[in-house]
Amino acid sequence: MGIIKQMPDFLANQIAAGEVVERPASVVKELVENAIDAESTQIIVELIEAGIQQIKVTDNGKGIIAEDLPMAFMAHATSKIYETTDLFNINSLGFRGEALASIGSVSKVRVESMTEDDDSRHFIEIEGSKIIEEGLTQAKIGTTVEVNSLFYNTPARLKHLKTIKTELSHSLKFIQKIALAYPNIRFKLTHNGQEIFASHGNDNLQQVIASVYQPALARDLIPIQSESDDFSINGFISKPTLTRTSKQYIHWIINGRSVKSYMLDEVLIKAYGRQLMIGRYPIAIIRIQLDPRLVDVNVHPTKQTVRLSKEDELSELITQAVHRTLDVVNPIPSLEESDLPNVNRNNTNYDPVQFNFTQKTPSTNNEPNRGQDTEPEAKLTDYKEQLQNALNNNGSNRSSSIGEPTEVNYQRSEPTNETIQTTDFDPSTTNKQPVEESKRYSLDFYSLRYVGQIHGTYLIAENETGFYLIDQHAAQERIRYEDLMNEEVDVSIQQQLLMPIIINFTTSEMEIISELEEQFEKLGLYLELMGPTSYKLESYPDWLYYEEVEGLVTDLVELLNKQPDLTVQELKERSIIMQSCRGAIKANHYLDDKQAIALIHGLDGLEDPYHCPHGRPVFVEFDQNTLEKLFKRIQDTHEKGVFR
Repeated sequence: MGIIKQMPDFLANQIAAGEVVERPASVVKELVENAIDAESTQIIVELIEAGIQQIKVTDNGKGIIAEDLPMAFMAHATSKIYETTDLFNINSLGFRGEALASIGSVSKVRVESMTEDDDSRHFIEIEGSKIIEEGLTQAKIGTTVEVNSLFYNTPARLKHLKTIKTELSHSLKFIQKIALAYPNIRFKLTHNGQEIFASHGNDNLQQVIASVYQPALARDLIPIQSESDDFSINGFISKPTLTRTSKQYIHWIINGRSVKSYMLDEVLIKAYGRQLMIGRYPIAIIRIQLDPRLVDVNVHPTKQTVRLSKEDELSELITQAVHRTLDVVNPIPSLEESDLPNVNRNNTNYDPVQFNFTQKTPSTNNEPNRGQDTEPEAKLTDYKEQLQNALNNNGSNRSSSIGEPTEVNYQRSEPTNETIQTTDFDPSTTNKQPVEESKRYSLDFYSLRYVGQIHGTYLIAENETGFYLIDQHAAQERIRYEDLMNEEVDVSIQQQLLMPIIINFTTSEMEIISELEEQFEKLGLYLELMGPTSYKLESYPDWLYYEEVEGLVTDLVELLNKQPDLTVQELKERSIIMQSCRGAIKANHYLDDKQAIALIHGLDGLEDPYHCPHGRPVFVEFDQNTLEKLFKRIQDTHEKGVFR
């Protein structure tokens, strides 16, 4: 007798549920997408205990006729596709016919529905893939699906669910993403009877962005629109100065489907080019319309991954649209007050970190003066006076009790003998070699002769052995990092504010931030609840700059949400890395000779002047031998002899 047998439907459905229904948010996704396919204009999602106890989705769509209700819970039963060719022309969010069958196999489900042509509203109850009861109920056009006791018959899957807040955040993120894809639909999400998200449904994408994030952020975004013979794109993108530390704020919506695409992410980031700081990503909500035959959505059970035809054409369209959009807002950064140094006006020695000179004692032997290789001391003094005059009108970055700048004596600490390990945002890419390398190879930065600047981003300097390309952002980032790391941080020393700093968060961030308060307090950031989506700070630790507090808190929320177990020392270093990066010179900031020379000299004496805090190189060396090889002045030995 053969050993191969066909599985019963209830068992096959439970296996399929392992792919379709991972957590409550998976159920919310499938039910909401069905409601959208039913042409609903209002969808209400009600959760109890993050959906583990109950998920209820109510819509005002076309409804399901009574005879189709039992069929809807059969495996591979669907109203979306009927033939093989339909797979290549999918215009709906759902099409596989697995969702309701899978949900019905791992929960207790009740569905009520009524169409415009029905005289009454019908219901059906399913438990473990079996029909328990059918009948009539109160008339109301549309559909309501109530899912109770999720995973009641699969305890192993129930055991692996996360905390209530984590599971709720997954559902919230999905509702926010789908609201961005369908601004013409009014969405409402409640948890244990309390509304936590709502959109207007008036087809205004910018208003939905304001609901998902914050009104101030939505106002700062700029519209983007373009089209070709095959593609049409529209939406909003951020200015290069408005960025985040992760890609999760980049939303791609293809034919109404919110998808993830590494390829499209890279196209967008490349289109911004050098206008983005290292480790920062834009905010973007971009909707793409195309012929369904050009996109394959049948790639992954979640349908969040797609394959696109004519990728090159789409990439070019996006790139050109981003360039045109950014050109309108003139994103080329200029040297602003916040980028300029804090100057101690009573000190005659100027800190190289802040583009100022610290004069070195001239050598008594035949070695040239190290202030500059070719110019006399009088010229150096003149440089200092000019630089002082240029900076005298700029305020400090520190803040007084009423939030106004005040003057602070900010001097670099002497390097310690401790080994500083530079840490990237991703622990797997942590660079632990810079200090050892700096001990093997030491460069005298005061012996370098400044040549010039290219592209407003890289400095050129030379000595007798070759020349160097120096990344000005990475250089000052390293200087700032070591300054702050060498300072003794006492979080109890606070700058008191008369007017508190108000920091707004997204709804999803508010769901998790209460769990992070203890970590923030270890850094001297005492957040107090201000409103439904905001916190306030009455003071901030003295080691921070006033204008960087809000950005740092926002970045730390993202960081701590990913890595909640960071130690105080790790938190301190990560926050210092963020602060040093944010305050460093940006690309396309053109420096004059005095500022460039001072920046190069500021690298002298650092523990590791060769890498930024993220582990990337500060400069690249081109020695004489390399140059001669590049220009073929030195030829390799060939078999038939040596040619020079």
